[in-house]
Amino acid sequence: MTSYGALSANGTITKTGTDVGTSTGTGTGTEGEFKAVPVWFFAFEGLMGAAYDILKSAPDAWMFLAAALVVNIVLARTVLRGRLKMAKAMLKGRRTRKIALGLIGLRIGVHVVFGAVGVEATTPAAHLALALLMSATTVWLLAFDQRVMLRALNA
Repeated sequence: MTSYGALSANGTITKTGTDVGTSTGTGTGTEGEFKAVPVWFFAFEGLMGAAYDILKSAPDAWMFLAAALVVNIVLARTVLRGRLKMAKAMLKGRRTRKIALGLIGLRIGVHVVFGAVGVEATTPAAHLALALLMSATTVWLLAFDQRVMLRALNA
C-alpha cells in the first residue's frame, strides 16, 4: 500500500511506503512526488479560454495571444519541468474534463441568456467583460481542481 506524505510549504507531496505487487517485482514502491503548479501559470490557460472574446474586441491581439502561447510552452518545458507530472495528472482526471465542458457550457449559457434578454455582446467592452469572466473562471476552477487533487493524494 502506498501512502503520501504531507504537503510541504513549497507545494510538494512525496510518495512513501511500499506497493505490494508492483511491476518491478521487487515489492518496494517507487519514489514519486507531485509538485503543485503555481496558480499564476493557470493564467495562460485562462487567457486561451478568453481568446475568442479578446480577438472579437481587438482583432490585432492574435500576435499577443501567439506570444503568450509560446511563453506558456517555454515555461512549461523549462521552469516548470518538474511540475509537469502534476499537470499531466490533472489533465487525465475526469474533473478537469468536466471543468472544460463546464466552461464551454458557461460560454454558450451566457450567450443564450443574452439572447433571451435581447442583448448582444457586440461591443468591444462587452467582449472584454466576457473575456475577464472566462479567464477568471478558468483560473479559479483549475486552481480549485489542483487543490482538490493534492488533498486526495494527501489522504
